[in-house]
Amino acid sequence: MDEEQLSPTQKDEWSLRTLVVPDSHVKFASDLTVAVAGAPGANMWTAALSLTGTAPATHWIAGPGLISTKFADLLPFLEFPYDSEPILKPGNAAVVAYLANQAEFVVTPEQVQELFDLADITDQNLSQINQRLGLQLVNFEE
Repeated sequence: MDEEQLSPTQKDEWSLRTLVVPDSHVKFASDLTVAVAGAPGANMWTAALSLTGTAPATHWIAGPGLISTKFADLLPFLEFPYDSEPILKPGNAAVVAYLANQAEFVVTPEQVQELFDLADITDQNLSQINQRLGLQLVNFEE
């Protein structure tokens, strides 16, 4: 599989994404991100979320930020069109697993799909995410 088969978009295009994963899967999400995206994927999952805004964190958020469209196209995406109901576009767990395995991070498409099923990936800002999911940034200083 060559790079051109991964996405119909150009390498230098960017997409806005906000990614939220449960605490139980943040380590896996982080390791997978680094395996597929390399160094730019490091330290993405640094903001903790919970229902109350206090520890322990129940979720972690990366973004909102720009990621390469060639990678964004591989992820599921919950789109919120202005005039209709949300639309969930599926990701491509098989290709993500393939790319991770090429980087010597051994993972199955089923493991990637499980993460996709638990993740919330949109182009919404933090306020919109908080409102929709009922999550708040964790203040560890309290």
